[in-house]
Amino acid sequence: MKTTIFAAGLLALGTVAAAAQSAPPEMGAPQPTPTCAEALPQIQSLIDQAGAAGLDTTSAAEHVAKAETARGANDENACIQSLVLAQNDVLAKAREATAAQGNAPAAPPAQ
Repeated sequence: MKTTIFAAGLLALGTVAAAAQSAPPEMGAPQPTPTCAEALPQIQSLIDQAGAAGLDTTSAAEHVAKAETARGANDENACIQSLVLAQNDVLAKAREATAAQGNAPAAPPAQ
């Protein structure tokens, strides 16, 4: 039950984030991409929450480890790419958990 609630909440948040990224210019300038240093703790927190909810976060944690290595090498692009992969992995696991419970949320609007 805890996994299902977390997964449904995470998917709703992902839908809101996707909609916010595609807002028209009159609604304000798009937010700049966070730096690796800014995004790393946020993604780590997401992974910790997913793990606490019972989702398998092994591959997401591996992506974070790669991001940390890239950050140490001052490779901002590789770091951000690894963090995006980690986030996408958690979102995919949340979708799977929600679908397995028969509570799949509606798909986000097509763009």
